[in-house]
Amino acid sequence: MSSFPVLNDEQWLKLLEQVAQSFNEVTLSRGFNYFKQQRVASLVITENRVVQARVTGSEDYSVKLYLDKFLSNTCTCPVRTTCKHLAAVIMELADRLGYPASQIVNANYHLKRATSIISPESQLKQLPDMDINSWHKFLDQYTAHVKPSYDQGTFTNVLRYELQNIRKVAVPFSEMDLIFFELHQELFILRKIKEQTAQGTVSYYTSSALYRMYDEIHAWLHQKSAQFDFTLAGERLKQTLSYVRQQLAKETDQKYLDYGLYTALWKYWIAPYPDAKQWVLQEINDITQQTTDSISSSLSAAKAFLYLHQSRTSDAWAALEASGTLNKAPTRLFLPFLNHIAAARDWDNLIDWLLRTASYFYGQRTKELDAYLGYWKEAVAHVPDAGKHLWTVLEEMLPHSAQIIDEMLYEQRQWKPWLEMQIFKGQDPLYHRVSVLQPIEKEAPALLLPYYHQAIEHYVSLKNRHDYKLAVKLLKRLDKVYKKMKQAERWDRFFSGFMERHSRLRALQEELKKGKLLE
Repeated sequence: MSSFPVLNDEQWLKLLEQVAQSFNEVTLSRGFNYFKQQRVASLVITENRVVQARVTGSEDYSVKLYLDKFLSNTCTCPVRTTCKHLAAVIMELADRLGYPASQIVNANYHLKRATSIISPESQLKQLPDMDINSWHKFLDQYTAHVKPSYDQGTFTNVLRYELQNIRKVAVPFSEMDLIFFELHQELFILRKIKEQTAQGTVSYYTSSALYRMYDEIHAWLHQKSAQFDFTLAGERLKQTLSYVRQQLAKETDQKYLDYGLYTALWKYWIAPYPDAKQWVLQEINDITQQTTDSISSSLSAAKAFLYLHQSRTSDAWAALEASGTLNKAPTRLFLPFLNHIAAARDWDNLIDWLLRTASYFYGQRTKELDAYLGYWKEAVAHVPDAGKHLWTVLEEMLPHSAQIIDEMLYEQRQWKPWLEMQIFKGQDPLYHRVSVLQPIEKEAPALLLPYYHQAIEHYVSLKNRHDYKLAVKLLKRLDKVYKKMKQAERWDRFFSGFMERHSRLRALQEELKKGKLLE
């Protein structure tokens, strides 16, 4: 962009007015996606205030935006005029000139807002004196103009982009308050997505954006833990826990996503501190007071999680049972429990919980199942006798645990059952890289003999040149195994008998010569 015109507030309002009159909401939403994806590859302004830009998509399109003759705008795409490419260029221009691109997406609202609302800077500077509930009311008002979109990714981006404008004002936050305010901006966006989910107006897009938001907040909590010291902001933490508990009370879909945030908050921000025990006691009391006749499954899970922090493992399980939480519990519910018990190095209780929760992990292999097995391996490393329980669990998981059993047998160097499993699955020696079988050749070469013999006879029985070549390849490996065992005479006897049995197979004889097994 070679030069920028001075776009004053009056010209900005005029541009908003022209956008509101010319574009529909769907096009503006698509344009915002292009803008956020940085599809505007180049943008130049001429002396006569014409913006020339190139926008990339399925194809490259050239856009001309006439700032003084808005109706003359053109694009080389099939739509020609009020298209998403032109909308993206207007947003890119606004962004480069210091105006919020999100106002283009909601042009109608901003036109009304501009005539009735004074600069919000004075209100923003009051944020440090507000409690957390007031923060959320403020954020509701601040983003009231942002209309929900069918595409929740777009809705999330517009909200986040709008909230970035707060950073342009010098709000006198303390270091801890700033961390809390950043957290609650993310929790606010999460709440807005959940509210639209509850309306049932979206499906896959909502689910995708929702899970992504939870993952991002988890990562953010972990990242900020190094900077966080709740002893410097005890009241903010108390208010935050209260807010999250309110969300837990509303969580009825048994996905336990808010419960996951709650446990992450404890893991990263509270548990590492010596005063954590007092906070656990207070939080249990607060949950008890918050619930009267009934308690949500998520709050029950949170209470059970807190009991574990007091080493009350029996009470924790009883809390889950009493509320019916265990009826349809997903695997993700149990991982924070297992993680806490393992971190406490309470191996007997860990084994007990692993056995109690085993049936919930039955099914296809998932990252949750891998995490569950990781806790088993940790327990067995400290209590070897627990190994028999682990194998019982894996047997009950069959057939989904077949690959896991395969991997564990190999890791534990249990070569005989591992080889028997390969034969059972129909995987001959050529299925594996040579390096996989090398440890067995070194430690127990005799176990490989039936594995090789069976595979060789199988390939010969297929009676075609390609399989003869594979049989020869295995024969050469088998020769090495006999030599490693220092049983060359046994190899000679076997090979002589093999040649005698298959002497009429000329193609096999030819391949044996090529493989230098015959003179």
